[in-house]
Order: sequence, then structure tokens, then C-alpha cells
Amino acid sequence: MNSRDAWTGAVLAQAFGPFEPWLSCDECFARSDSVVDDLLDHNVPLPAGFRAHLAGCAACRDEMASLTELAAVDRGMDPTDARERLSAHIHRT
Repeated sequence: MNSRDAWTGAVLAQAFGPFEPWLSCDECFARSDSVVDDLLDHNVPLPAGFRAHLAGCAACRDEMASLTELAAVDRGMDPTDARERLSAHIHRT
């Protein structure tokens, strides 16, 4: 399965599955800094609400990707690796 298939599966699961735990765009934005810190500093999995929301919301997914890249640069990490780590956490099954 390639990453496109994983993304499609995640979106379909969100569309046809239960909508819990639900997270709004505002909540996603408000908590994004701490979630990115946990992801980059400790490889903590994304909270379930974040995973579900990011799988179905392109705007928040792009915002989180940009934030992750910027935070990675601040830490001296490769921004591409950090973005891939975020993507892998979003598309976990």
C-alpha cells in the first residue's frame, strides 16, 4: 500500500466511521504547538482526535505540516524527516 492509498483509507474511515473523538479546527490550532513538541521531542503519537481531524481536514493538515517543519528547523532537525514523521502518525492504523 502506498501513502496515497493510506491517505484515501484514512479519509474514507473518517467519512464513514464514527466521528468520535471529534476535534474542531479551532481546537486543533490551539493545541498544535504542544502536539508538535511531543511528536518531535518524544515521538509521542498524535492524540486520536488530532489523527481523525487531520486525516479529513486538508487546511489543518497543511498547517500542522508547516508548523512541524518550522519546529524541526528550530531543533536542528531535517524538516522533511519531521514532515514524514507527522504523516506517518496521521496515517497510522
